[in-house]
Amino acid sequence: MNFFPHTSSLFRHVAATALVCAFVAGCASAPRREAHWIDSLVGAQSQMYLGAKALVLCDAYDVAVQRICRDQLLREVAAKGATPVTLPAGTVLFTDRDLDGQLVESASVLDATAIFTMTLTPAASNGDSGFALGIGGFSFGRGSGGRVGSSAPIGGGGGSTVLVASGRLTDVRGNQIVWMATLVASPSADLNVQFRGLAHSLLNDAQSAGLV
Repeated sequence: MNFFPHTSSLFRHVAATALVCAFVAGCASAPRREAHWIDSLVGAQSQMYLGAKALVLCDAYDVAVQRICRDQLLREVAAKGATPVTLPAGTVLFTDRDLDGQLVESASVLDATAIFTMTLTPAASNGDSGFALGIGGFSFGRGSGGRVGSSAPIGGGGGSTVLVASGRLTDVRGNQIVWMATLVASPSADLNVQFRGLAHSLLNDAQSAGLV
């Protein structure tokens, strides 16, 4: 005999709700990898940057986003055992030339052997039609460029803004990019959730490639 006739029904409802919440949270913290590349000359599991000093930089469409992204990336790089450093205040970077190449000299001065760059681009997604990138440029230092804007997803509908991250690892000594990956965050109203997920997943990708 069930002395609490509504207990099992309530339990099932709570359990189902918890399962849905866990699933949604999992999706939000697991960006989708769109592309991955590693220099064929870099040996598998080389761990060439394990414990290294790395210059960290976030390239984004807004100064506040740059700072938040950089702080999250600094934590993730440190969590992998490397020593993250940042550009000195007042460093000027130009938008009309390769970003990563401009960082090599500063990295050398800071005794960094690697450069970890993450470029963030807003996109629009409705969950079914994929995403569509906006058109524009970035602003850095004293240089200037158009802002990147989100666009409506193909097929119409009110999509939500998501972030696409391009991560790159540059070898300072050889002055060349040795690893790249592109990830798409799961839609979330909280950009900090997307920042954390993207930074964490990019570092995990570099680690799985045997670089850190």
